[in-house]
Amino acid sequence: MSHSWTGRPCLVTGATGFGGSHLCASLLELGARVYGLDRVHPRTSYLNLQGLGSRMEFVPGDIRDLDLMRTVLERFEIDTVFHLAAQPIAPMSNVIPLETLSVNAMGTYVVLEALRGSSRTKRLVFASSGAYYGTTTADRALAEDDPPAAAFNIYSPSKVAGDVAVRAYANVFGIKAAVCRFMNTYGPGDTNFSRIVPRAIRSLMRELPYDFGDRDDGTTRLDYLYIRDMSSSYIKLAEHLETVSGEAFNFGRGHPVSTREITQLISRVFDGKGREPLFHGPRREVPVVKYLDIQKAKRMLDWQPTTSLEQGVGETIEWYRRFLDQL
Repeated sequence: MSHSWTGRPCLVTGATGFGGSHLCASLLELGARVYGLDRVHPRTSYLNLQGLGSRMEFVPGDIRDLDLMRTVLERFEIDTVFHLAAQPIAPMSNVIPLETLSVNAMGTYVVLEALRGSSRTKRLVFASSGAYYGTTTADRALAEDDPPAAAFNIYSPSKVAGDVAVRAYANVFGIKAAVCRFMNTYGPGDTNFSRIVPRAIRSLMRELPYDFGDRDDGTTRLDYLYIRDMSSSYIKLAEHLETVSGEAFNFGRGHPVSTREITQLISRVFDGKGREPLFHGPRREVPVVKYLDIQKAKRMLDWQPTTSLEQGVGETIEWYRRFLDQL
């Protein structure tokens, strides 16, 4: 199949979310015909703030509605589905566990069933998560064949369920489908201020205390990927579906950064000042460490991140300087 995206009809579920908005923007830039499905279409979506909403077709709806999914695939003659719709907030998953499982696990099964019964759409890229691997403390890059570990939220098993289902449908039913696993993605347009990057930037812009509460002690080390590199990974995987169907791929920068280090970097990039971030979480004797081995994506997809952490943080800060008052 040609890798040209010009005129190719693509469906992005969760299109108005953080990752979905950026993926839609990237597909539009490549010339694809983009259809976005989401339950809401907020004015604060990156798509709307960037003036991109008018360039695509928005379909209001829920991925758990099988009749709707079938209709969308057939009516718009969808070639490739990018399935990003999810309840994405790990702490919230413990507050609404059944809703999280319903959207993230059963919603994915519904999307897969719509593809299985479609007369034309047989290509799917699924947004899984580094949460697939559970909570880890070993200082080594996690590879795709590492099994899920114990988790402390319902979000993790909900993503494991979707991840496994996508690969199973590829193997059992012949759907061309594969899985993307990410860790912490950051960049312009993230309106979830419980995440550390937008929270830090908002605190600096509003001259609030540089205080990050009790969710962490500053020692947690994670893999931070810029949103533009995330979008490119979805597209690169879609371009290789015919040869890698049924596979899972890690996408990240391949090395960890502590929450203290990322907040210190954000402060320096913001105005050159070396503020000391405050963390009040219980001190961990063994820090949480979680980063991804990305060698498989480099080898099989010819993908690698192109944005340094400092460059990504700088671009993110500039975006919030323009749009924070509108959020």
